[in-house]
Amino acid sequence: MDGWVTVFSLHSGKEEASFRAGSHRVTSLDISGSSVACASESELHILDIISGGGYRLKGHRGAVTSVKVIPNNDILISGGRDTFIRFWCLKTQHCFLTLTGHPGPVWDVALSANCKILVTGSSDTNLRLWKIKYNNRIGEKGESDFLNVSDAQRLIEDNLAQSVPLADYSSLLEIEFRGTIPRKSVKRVFSLTFDPSGRYLACQTLDKVLEIFVLLSEAERQSRLRKKQKKARKLGSIDPSAVKLTAEDELCCIYQIALPAKLSSCDIRVSHFNPMPRETEDRPHISILHILCSYRNNLVEEYSLKVPVTLPTRPVLLSGCVSRLPEAKQKAMAVESTGCELRLAGRISNLGHRAFPLSCQITEDGFGVFTLAHGEGKLWNRLNQTCLTTIDWSSVELKSTPLSGEDISKVENEAEDDAMMSRKVSLKSLKATAFVLAPGSRHVAIGFESGLTCLFDLITKKCTQTLANAHTGAVRSLILTGDRKGIISGGADSKVGFWNFDLNVHSKSGPSLYLKSHRPVQSVADQVTALATTPDNRLIAVAMVNLHVDIYFTDSFKRVHSLYGMSAPVSCMDVSEDSRLLLTGSGDKTVRLWELQFGNCVRRFVQHTDPITAVRFMHGSTLAFSADLGGIIREWDVKKLQEVCVLKGHEGGITGLATLATRPGLGKLMRKNLSRAPPKRKRSDTFDVASAGEGEEDDFEADICGGVVISTGRDFSCRVWCESEEPLVLEEEAELAREAAEDEHELARYEAIVPGAVAPEAGETGPLGRPTVTTRNAADSLMEAIDIYTRQTQSENESEPPHPLMVAYGVPDDPDRFLFTIFSSLRLPASGGMSGLEHALGCIHSDHVTRLLPRLAAWMGRGWDIELCGRALRYLCTLHAALVTADTNLTSTLAAAVAAKRSHLSQTKKMLGMNLAALDLLQRKIEEENQISLFEEATSKRVKRIKKIKEKIAKRAAVSTG
Repeated sequence: MDGWVTVFSLHSGKEEASFRAGSHRVTSLDISGSSVACASESELHILDIISGGGYRLKGHRGAVTSVKVIPNNDILISGGRDTFIRFWCLKTQHCFLTLTGHPGPVWDVALSANCKILVTGSSDTNLRLWKIKYNNRIGEKGESDFLNVSDAQRLIEDNLAQSVPLADYSSLLEIEFRGTIPRKSVKRVFSLTFDPSGRYLACQTLDKVLEIFVLLSEAERQSRLRKKQKKARKLGSIDPSAVKLTAEDELCCIYQIALPAKLSSCDIRVSHFNPMPRETEDRPHISILHILCSYRNNLVEEYSLKVPVTLPTRPVLLSGCVSRLPEAKQKAMAVESTGCELRLAGRISNLGHRAFPLSCQITEDGFGVFTLAHGEGKLWNRLNQTCLTTIDWSSVELKSTPLSGEDISKVENEAEDDAMMSRKVSLKSLKATAFVLAPGSRHVAIGFESGLTCLFDLITKKCTQTLANAHTGAVRSLILTGDRKGIISGGADSKVGFWNFDLNVHSKSGPSLYLKSHRPVQSVADQVTALATTPDNRLIAVAMVNLHVDIYFTDSFKRVHSLYGMSAPVSCMDVSEDSRLLLTGSGDKTVRLWELQFGNCVRRFVQHTDPITAVRFMHGSTLAFSADLGGIIREWDVKKLQEVCVLKGHEGGITGLATLATRPGLGKLMRKNLSRAPPKRKRSDTFDVASAGEGEEDDFEADICGGVVISTGRDFSCRVWCESEEPLVLEEEAELAREAAEDEHELARYEAIVPGAVAPEAGETGPLGRPTVTTRNAADSLMEAIDIYTRQTQSENESEPPHPLMVAYGVPDDPDRFLFTIFSSLRLPASGGMSGLEHALGCIHSDHVTRLLPRLAAWMGRGWDIELCGRALRYLCTLHAALVTADTNLTSTLAAAVAAKRSHLSQTKKMLGMNLAALDLLQRKIEEENQISLFEEATSKRVKRIKKIKEKIAKRAAVSTG
């Protein structure tokens, strides 16, 4: 999400490299050998893990959607929203080929295992098939090396900027467009994935259908060609020799799998086994296709599909829901599906919601958290994060039993008549919108989009009551009354309903809780978006679509105030514990604090950058919390009217907040003890919230009374935020936030520009990654180390103690080793990673460059990390070319560095040549001892197998011609 790319080792689990690709999310990633390629916005970033170097490429006019690296060829394929597919030469770092012809954005590309077949998907209902032919690369030549020698020599001699004719240009590869393959799905392509063998292709779309394609082998294609020729010969309308294979004959769809939900990602793998004895090697192998599906509803499933020996000629429609049927039913349907059996092999579905949670609420004891999604509700244990109860109403048939305000005896007498006359209501297609926990946290009232309100028992997981006539529109909000004796509901039908809790003691199954209407439904000016009531049960706040928040008396429902000023409807509200303050959050990205006594706006907080989705007061303190669609939670001090801190963790929008004061009793105890102590001045023993102001005891009590914040988000997570024991100073936090904003704004200026070259934002290539605060701090550390080295080497006082940093790094008597240690740490993750070397060196001053270059040359002469020193030396000389050429001392330093590098290269070459010669000698000795060539047996088997294949092809050709 933040643009950072980190490479980990699968063996050690440690971080190998890291760099920042940009300020936005990484859209595609591919790794091949030691090369890592990723795309962020319209740029490509390539990292070499071994050397630690990298660069970025720019050429796409839109966001890059897919990246593929062709191994062992130094070629990169990228597709973007600009409808183009570009081929990049990683050796020369430029684009040498562009494919066009797509009607819309290229959403994904897939490369076969042999890297000779390219499949692309766009916005239409077709896949495009491309065939890649590689030219011979003699001596590891690059793209520019394929120009004819005569033309290149003529250009040099004539000194003319003439373009080489296109016919005389030889590219690294040639692309042949084979045609289009129609898809059955109407939605656009989301992803394309080849299995490791390159035989099967999975096409994922934006709907619930997964299409499986098969790439036919050469023998299968020839068989199809012979069938087509035979059919043309029988019809006599077309010359058999003119019949050719199309793209559909090379890549054809064999299965269409209807899945239970929309896919987020998928992967396929094929396993082969031969049930026949080993002597019958010519028997075909049985293939089982393993499909791993990750759904958007937080579910992961694995399917196994047995592929018959004879592939189906037409796509076979399979259903992923069949695997949930009984085993006998599955076998019966598998037989009907032409022998194709789709089986559910595994499933990961515990705990989590199938849709993102809408809101949350903490139980009265503080140990439970209830979360609500569109299709289910869950009760969690806050301490160990386990799911205790799940309420699923998709398979429940409910009876509509509206209750009036009459006595329970009349309800009990008319129960049978109501049961006969009531209609069954299926909640399978309904979506929940709001809920509230009843006092005691045993029952929960849930409102739905259809206006239905149901009361559920959390212990029995059953619905005990249905209020079918509560609202004619969607239920937008459900809250408890101030005296906690009932609930208030607000809906899209501009109605506010009042319901009281009552106990049915005459029920046959024992006393049960139910809701009854004790007053008429009230109408408001517009659709209700949120409700809030004061703890003293005196006022009700109703937020509406007309951008107003109306304050009513609870008993008479007469309007007291009308709060306005928002530019978007209020989506959430909360009232303070003393019934004096109202906190509102709206879609205009503002949080407003109101006084309920006069209806005036106390403060408007504008720090949020996304629409507000939830606000909550922390009871027992002066703190409040607000959350937005950007995944940010902000903590406020409503007494000082300041922002306290920012909580980040969600990867998407936040949908609900709940707060709990965990230690209110401790605060009361401390306040009581303070009141018993002999006071220095006269003051009252009671704590008056209204007059709480400048006393230090108030701030101390707020610190003692900690709390817990529960947040739910669109990333399917429910996060628990606990109080911190670390003291917080608001002025320091504000200063740190201001410095972080300034650093983020000015980091682009730290990117070094080579004199005379194109600016990094306008050039087609540039250094890998982006300057960060870490790379800037690493540059400061390096300049400080250079100054320490200079002072230590120029000091004439030998009895002077070493610098504390030299002692900390374990080299108190060697300034040169200390400077090298600081320099070599630039490639560590703490200093910006491997890609941070260039950005850190680009930030150091020219004075420090003139002192660092001689040390780099000396380190190369000693053999200290020659590759890293050479990389830094080359970059600094390119960046400060004028400074290096003007200084004669630096020129001699560079000459010494070049001589040292050549000497070490010669030694390495001799060592490698000696090792290769020794291996050749050992091979000859083994061959002489065993009187047999190595790998002769494997070679003979391969020759026999090729001979058999040729004989079969010759027999089939003779039969077809005959």
